[in-house]
Amino acid sequence: MIQIQNASIYQEVEAYIYDIPKFTKKNSLSHTQELLKKLGDPAMQIPVIHVAGTNGKGSVCAFLESLFRERGMKTGMFTSPHLVSMCERIRIDGTCVTQERFCEAFRNVYRIVENRKQTDPGFPSPTFFETLFLMAMVVFEKEKPDIIILETGLGGRKDATNVVSPTVTVIAEIGLDHCEYLGDTKEKIAGEKAGIIKEGIPVVFAEREKETADVIRSVAKQKKASVFPIGKKEYRVEKSNQKYVDFSFHSRYYNYVGFTLPTSAVYQAENASLALRAYEVFCKDETGTPEEMQKALWKTKWAGRMEEVLPHIYVDGAHNTDGILAFLDTVRAHGNQTKNYLIFAVMADKEYQEMIRLLAGSGLFQEILITGLAQKRALPTDTVREVFAGYAHVRVKEFETPMAALKYVSDRKDKEDYLYIAGSLYLAGDMLPLLKENFYDQF
Repeated sequence: MIQIQNASIYQEVEAYIYDIPKFTKKNSLSHTQELLKKLGDPAMQIPVIHVAGTNGKGSVCAFLESLFRERGMKTGMFTSPHLVSMCERIRIDGTCVTQERFCEAFRNVYRIVENRKQTDPGFPSPTFFETLFLMAMVVFEKEKPDIIILETGLGGRKDATNVVSPTVTVIAEIGLDHCEYLGDTKEKIAGEKAGIIKEGIPVVFAEREKETADVIRSVAKQKKASVFPIGKKEYRVEKSNQKYVDFSFHSRYYNYVGFTLPTSAVYQAENASLALRAYEVFCKDETGTPEEMQKALWKTKWAGRMEEVLPHIYVDGAHNTDGILAFLDTVRAHGNQTKNYLIFAVMADKEYQEMIRLLAGSGLFQEILITGLAQKRALPTDTVREVFAGYAHVRVKEFETPMAALKYVSDRKDKEDYLYIAGSLYLAGDMLPLLKENFYDQF
């Protein structure tokens, strides 16, 4: 690991944290608890909503944050991954923590870890995610929010965030992802996610498939935790287009209520419904009016989730099979009658063959552009090209960089054509600044 020279310089702190392996053996929860204790158990008395899930958990957090802010509460939020800056992971009242506050939190964590190593040289350092979680709790202690919205990193049962005692637990959609760590079936993965359920603490969950729902209900029953499923009876998408999604939600207090989301992502109706139910459970009979909740949902912005960055240009973080299915549902709902371009990249540890099969078989894209990424985990473009080659009807082009792929489209795209970008959150993170800084007036 590199040595930190100046813990007051953001770039050095960021480089140090990046040097910590992201996917390594997790430390035990007692390890995280020990470090938190040495930090003074920061923010452990602040109410928490704890959110897990395969897809959509970040969006659920964003909707929750907006709902509580509309209520007049000061919010703290910890999510992952970030798209452009590490500061995105820690937010106060919807605003990314400053680089100065980020560095201050890092210095606190770095100091107690180094002090612990002096007494025990074999004491394991916190992982990449554990470091950022500890930093977030330090920030929350300093900022004193009224509520913390906390997203798990990987899984749930063994996740560093599982040291908290939440007021409400939320489990978003369960899918096949990180199978080498969480299990090779949705039921096994659901068991890991359900590991965040605590004794007597209510749990709100996405009830898409009976098999995963049964796992969550079983764990909740063991923990004497009341359950609040969100399924077809609780919400319904009424209408969607390239700009909005209208859905009805079965509120505990107002029967069916209509809401509108400022996104074309059909899948966000479920995530908003999970957030609304968790908000109701937390607030009990003091939720405010449907108009106030609508105002909060309308204000919610969550980058890289079917985000229309420029006219007819959408960036989506779909990065696994279920994410691609949801992405394709929204592309179909757009109903574009002209040409659709897709820029695609994927990580090597994903089910990329199935993701590519779904994209190629959808018939929605007239041209698919595969691009390389600087990420070590990225699947090489020649491998992506070879998989696409099995679908002769699909027109595919290969580019070394996202910039080159964007330049190709900007030289050819007509005004009414659509460009979609999907396959990886890392790709989304690369594309967002490129589009905003270099192509703002070229599409």
